[in-house]
Amino acid sequence: MPKLLFIILILLAGCSAQHGSNRLAEELTYQPPQTILNALQSDQPDTTDIAQYYLNLGYLQLISGQPKSAIESLQTAKKEMQLLTATSVSETLAAGTINETFRRYSGSPTDRVMVHNMLALSYLFSDDIEGARVEMLQADVAMKTLIDGDALNGQLASTHLLTAIIYELLDERSNAFISYRFAEKIMLERGLSIPLSLQLALLRMSDKMGNNVQYRYYKNQYPSVVLPANKTHQVFSLYFDGVVDHKREASIVVPSFAGHQLIRVSVPTYPPRYTNSRHNTINDGEQSKNSGLIEDVNRIVREDLDKEYPSILLLTTTRAVAKYQLVQEAQRRDPLLGAIVNMTTLISEVADVRSWNMLPASIQFSYLETDSQNVVIELPNQGRQSINLDKAAQHVILATGLSKDVFHYQQ
Repeated sequence: MPKLLFIILILLAGCSAQHGSNRLAEELTYQPPQTILNALQSDQPDTTDIAQYYLNLGYLQLISGQPKSAIESLQTAKKEMQLLTATSVSETLAAGTINETFRRYSGSPTDRVMVHNMLALSYLFSDDIEGARVEMLQADVAMKTLIDGDALNGQLASTHLLTAIIYELLDERSNAFISYRFAEKIMLERGLSIPLSLQLALLRMSDKMGNNVQYRYYKNQYPSVVLPANKTHQVFSLYFDGVVDHKREASIVVPSFAGHQLIRVSVPTYPPRYTNSRHNTINDGEQSKNSGLIEDVNRIVREDLDKEYPSILLLTTTRAVAKYQLVQEAQRRDPLLGAIVNMTTLISEVADVRSWNMLPASIQFSYLETDSQNVVIELPNQGRQSINLDKAAQHVILATGLSKDVFHYQQ
């Protein structure tokens, strides 16, 4: 009897509410990032949610204009995810007998690559381009370790795009061209249209390298693209739109074959997709460029979950068997105790709905060359922001659909 009571207490411990970041992620769509950041900082993460907590914290710090704090938070998340690559036996046992929230959050393939994107941007807006370059080299290693046949899990076009931009800033033309090509390749494999800004990048870089073969190839691929005349300023503009969907729980309760107990099965799922993409615009008074989709984040997080489903179903089945046997043992000792244990197993069966749930729903890109000393960024529902280009030749601008803040790196 004491052993069974101890097991009941352990099961009930697994019923504690998962981290409240899903609620905060929903509020991020209508509350300023700084407000959500303040709310998140006032919370204390569970020991199993460290990576998720610092991923969200770092992203909010980045888009709230605190890049140095973002670096610290995102590095913490990155180290936690790397540490958990090999999950401990005890956590696997708890995930297979109670629920998967007993296992520390180690991040999805998208998380483990996207963290480098956000770190690189944080370094860039801290005026540390070498730090940004190191992160993108690490991102390349991370993507290579995640390659699985023809599957695209962990392969991000936005990572290759950002890598290419950083290489351009460092005048590493060949590396930039290769990274732009990888971005194009991943988008084509996902069936996405190549935005004009990326088409132009492939033509620009093949022309700058003097690679006539590649230039003719891309000119045939994208005949409507025209290389701009030499201008004073290069402007690379990134736009983060919306907030990614977060996981929900899908549950079903069924009677056992003998009908003497109830069995609950809970799995994570995503809601139906409703595409409502918005775009921003950059203009210099003479030309106007709309941002084009580079990464459909809502799509790739679903790819991650689909890839994970076989292991989720295996653990779900393992738990169902373990809990069934536990209830059977309790019923043999005392029918009332059996009913209590059965109810406890139902309550404790919850799906793991943790994710990096404050990421943008999409990542977009536009490019402009200009002689103007100012450009204007037009943000959906956020108005217009003027950016002074001064005398610098190259500029990276980051804007989001969540606030009026626009972040600017120049060299």
